Amino acid sequence: MTSTSDPRAAFAAATRATLDVVLDLPAQDLGRSTPCTELDVAALRGHLLTVFRRVAHVGRGGAPADVPPVPAPVEDVDGALRTAADDALAVWSDPALLTRELAHPAGTMPGAALLATYVGELVTHAWDVGTAVGRPVVVADDVVAVGSAASHQLLPRGERPPGFPFGPEVAAPADASPLEALVAWQGRDPRAIA
Repeated sequence: MTSTSDPRAAFAAATRATLDVVLDLPAQDLGRSTPCTELDVAALRGHLLTVFRRVAHVGRGGAPADVPPVPAPVEDVDGALRTAADDALAVWSDPALLTRELAHPAGTMPGAALLATYVGELVTHAWDVGTAVGRPVVVADDVVAVGSAASHQLLPRGERPPGFPFGPEVAAPADASPLEALVAWQGRDPRAIA
């Protein structure tokens, strides 16, 4: 069982699941639209690169805004994603980060809570890309639960105020999987096809 008090195993699993979906895509898939309506596949891969870099930077004590969004296109984005993901995992191998107060776009919070929010962001954006290109996200329900719990604590119900990530929640089907329920909470129609 993945622990919410130490979300590092969940973050590692979410990282692997995300990379399995977003790496090694054929060029013809990069311009596809995604359920993250403002970003196509190429731009969403750039965003995920920014996310991994921010996770590492914040773990080192920096602020998320210190890491600017990755401009598109990125030369060797697959290599850059692998490097950034490895760096984030290495930084967060330090258990002292779990109780340290760190900067998040929503405010300062303990590292464990902060890292859990990124579990939800990774699996949601992996689902976005996977939906667009026909690659299902393979991730355990207990990993999704870590990101979902953090997302429910961070995001208000209904219309999200300006500056909050993700759109207003969408009603999840009664038979929704944990991942579908999470993406619905984060403003996606879990049964939509991009």
